[in-house]
Amino acid sequence: MKATLYEALGIPQAASDEEVRASLRRLIRKYYAKTRDGQGNVEEALRFINHASRILSDPDRRTRYDNELALSAGTTEQRIAHVVTNAVAESGEQTDVGTEAVDRAAEADVLDDEALEAALTADDERLEPALHHPGLTERVSTLGRSPVVTLALCALFGAFIAAAIVFVTPADAVLVAKQVLVWLTLGLLGLTAVYGAVHGVAWASRRRMPAAPALQPQTDLAILNWRREKSVFLGTNQPQEDASWIFQLRMAELERAKSGRTSEPRPWQRLGARLFDYAIWGLVLALLLSELRGAGAVPEQLAYWLGHPLVAPILITGSWVPIEALLIASLATTPGKWLFGVYLQFSISDAYARRDSRTQFARALKRAFRVWWEGVGLGFPLLAPFLVAVAYEKVMVQQETDWDFAHDCLVTHGPPGVLNLVTGVCGLAAMLWLYGVAWHQPMADSITWARATITDAIPSTAMLRNFSGSSAIGGIAPSTPVRTITPASKASAAPTPSRAGEPIDSDLSAKFAERRSRIAVLAVEGPRMLRAGNWRRAGELCRTWTELDLGNPEGWRCLGQAMQAQGYHQEAIAAFRKAKQFDPGDRTLDAAIDRSQRGIVADFINRYRQ
Repeated sequence: MKATLYEALGIPQAASDEEVRASLRRLIRKYYAKTRDGQGNVEEALRFINHASRILSDPDRRTRYDNELALSAGTTEQRIAHVVTNAVAESGEQTDVGTEAVDRAAEADVLDDEALEAALTADDERLEPALHHPGLTERVSTLGRSPVVTLALCALFGAFIAAAIVFVTPADAVLVAKQVLVWLTLGLLGLTAVYGAVHGVAWASRRRMPAAPALQPQTDLAILNWRREKSVFLGTNQPQEDASWIFQLRMAELERAKSGRTSEPRPWQRLGARLFDYAIWGLVLALLLSELRGAGAVPEQLAYWLGHPLVAPILITGSWVPIEALLIASLATTPGKWLFGVYLQFSISDAYARRDSRTQFARALKRAFRVWWEGVGLGFPLLAPFLVAVAYEKVMVQQETDWDFAHDCLVTHGPPGVLNLVTGVCGLAAMLWLYGVAWHQPMADSITWARATITDAIPSTAMLRNFSGSSAIGGIAPSTPVRTITPASKASAAPTPSRAGEPIDSDLSAKFAERRSRIAVLAVEGPRMLRAGNWRRAGELCRTWTELDLGNPEGWRCLGQAMQAQGYHQEAIAAFRKAKQFDPGDRTLDAAIDRSQRGIVADFINRYRQ
C-alpha cells in the first residue's frame, strides 16, 4: 500500500498542527543544510517538504486531503461516485486518491467511456500554477562574504572595544585587575553551579519521560521515493513543479553546501553571539549616558543607578530587542551572530507565509521579545543564568528552542572564519574586563550595604554589652576609662586634678572619650575598606576621620588614596599635601602626588581625543 503524507512524516493522521509543523521542521533540519549525493536524495526530500507543507499547512487543503484518505478506504462505488461528482461539480484541486480510484475502476470496466473521459477532462481544466515554498530556495546570507568587508568590520569592532578599554581602565590598573579577577572567578564558579544544578534536574526529568518519536528509516525511504511510488498528493499524477523553481532549489542547495552551512545545533556559538551583541550594545549605551551626564541632561545619581550592575543589564537587553529585530529582518543576522556564523530564516515550514519586509520585522520582533523575557529573564542578572542553562538543555535535547519553534524560525550555522572567531572571542574577553572594571565598585557597594543592613538588623555584641553596663562603643573599648557620675556623687565629689589635656568637666571627658573611640574605629575601617576595593565607602570613612583628627597624616593619606582610586585626582592631591604638612619626612606622599598629577594629564588627553 502506498504511503500517505502522514506516514511519510511519521505522525498519525489526527496529529495537531503543532505536531505537523514539528515533523516538517525535523525534516528541514535534517535535509536543509546537507550536500547533494549522487542520487539527488536531498533535492527529492526538499521537493517532498515543499509538497507536504503546501497541503498540511493549509486547513482547507488538509481537510480535503483527509476526506480523500477516508474515501480511499471505502467501497469502489463510493470512490467512483466521489471522483465523478468532484470532476463535474468542482473546479478545485483533487487528490491522487481520487485519480487512483478512477484508474482502478477503469481497469475493472466499472465506468463507461463517457464518464471516464469527463473526469479526465475536468482534471485537465483544473490545472493551476502551483505555489512553491520560497523558504527552501532562499539564498544564504552574504553579509561580509568579501574579505575586504570582513576585515573592515572586524577592525571596526576591535577599534571600538580598544577605545573603550583605554577610556575605562583606571590609573591603578593592577589593583583593579586583582579585584576584577576575584569577581570573575566567583562569577564563573556561580555559573558552573547553576549549570550543574539545571543539567542535573533536566537529566533526571529526561529519564522519567519517554523519548520523543523520531523519523523511522522506512519513513525516510517513503520520502525519498514518494513520487516514484505515486504517494497521495493534491493535483493530478504529480505536483506541478516548474523548471525555474527546481533550478532555484538546486542553486540554493549548492550555495549552502559551498558556504558550509549546517542546521545542527551549536548552543555555544549562539550564546557567544548573543553575549557579544549585548556587550557591544551596552558599550554604545554607556557612551551615550556619559555624554548626557557630561551635558547635564542626566543627574549624577540617576546615571549611577542606570549603570548599576543590577539595573543596566535589564536596560541593555530590553533596548536591544527592536535593534535585533530590525537587523534580523533586513540581514538575517546581527553583529555577534555574524562573527560566530549564526543565521536565521523565518517561516521555514509554511509555504503560504507572507515574506514581505513588514511581516518579517513583526516576526523578528516577536521572537526577540520572547528571547528577552523567556531566554534571559528580562536581563535580570540573578535570573538570566538559570534560563540560559534551561535553553541550552532544550537545544541539546530538542535541537531547537521554544521561541524558534513558536515563530517557525530555522537557525543555521556556518564556519565563522579565523578572523571572525578571533575578533568575537577576544572582543568578549575584552568586554568582560570592561564590565568588570565598571561594575565591581557598585557591586562592592551593594554587598557592603546589604551586609550593613543585615548587621544592623541583628543585635550586635557591642549593643548587648551596652545594655549590660559596658562603656564600649562599636565593640571597641575606649582608650580612656569613662566614669559613671550620678547626681549624688557629682554633688559630693570634690574636683580632682585631671591629666594634661583632659577637661576638668566629666561630661566633656565622656565626649572626648567617645570621640577617641570613633577615631579608633575609623582608623581601622577606613584602611580596611580601601584594601577591599570599596573606595567610595573608604572615602567617606577617611573623610570623617580627618574631620575628627585634623592633625593625623594617616587619615589624610587614606582619604587621598580613596580619592585617587575613584579618579578624583584634584581632591587626592589636596589630601596628600595635607598629610605632607603633618609628616614632611614621608617620601611616599610625593610619589602619590606625582601619580595623581599624571592622572589629571591623562584625563585631559582622553577628553581632548573625544
